[in-house]
This record gives sequence, C-alpha cells and structure tokens, in this order.
Amino acid sequence: MTAFFIGLGTTVAIIAFAEIFRKIDLKFFASLTLAVIPFIYIGFSIDPQSLMLTIPGASFFLMFAYWGYKKNYILTVIGLALHGLWDVVFPYVSTVAPHGYDVFCGTIDVLLALYFYWKLKPKHH
Repeated sequence: MTAFFIGLGTTVAIIAFAEIFRKIDLKFFASLTLAVIPFIYIGFSIDPQSLMLTIPGASFFLMFAYWGYKKNYILTVIGLALHGLWDVVFPYVSTVAPHGYDVFCGTIDVLLALYFYWKLKPKHH
C-alpha cells in the first residue's frame, strides 16, 4: 500500500508541475514523460536477461511517445496505459524490479494517462 501512496504523491507532483507551468507544451511534456519512464528500468537491469527485455521495451514505448507527439496525442495516452501493464508484468519475467515498483510505477502511469487524456482531448463547444 505504501508503493501506491508514493506513486500517488509522485503523480500529484508531476501534475502540479504541469499545472503551475501552464505555458509548457503539454503534448510534448506527456510524450517526454512516456519517453523517459521506460528507461528507468534499464537503470536497474544489470543482468543480461533483464536487459534483453528492457531495451526493446523502452524502444517500444519511445515509439509511442514519438508518434503520440508527432501524429496523435492518444498514442501517448495509450503508451502510458500500456506501460502501466508492463509494470505489472515485468516482475514476473525479471528479478531486478525493486519490490513494490510495479504498484508505484503502475499508479503513476495510469493516473498520468488519465490526466493527459483529460487535458489534451479536443474540447467540443
């Protein structure tokens, strides 16, 4: 439960940053967030088996971030949601994820996906 609350607090801080600095390009910020998050796994993937999973995984999410920024923001939102699923699955295929990281990072990914969807969706008047 602690991992959830730390993830929630981290998400609130990221959203607060985005709301305080409203002049930032939110679409770029969302894509940058998705581009950076997967590379954290590479930081603690010291064994070859984990690297064989994390490098292609990070590249996959980097693709979503790029196309989400260039083509359609919804790809960034989908990428964040999919990364939340990656967070849940990763500890079952690798032993390098710190305990609770799945809940911590999954919380951030899903909540940010919802936030960016809500903030970036087209406004109908």
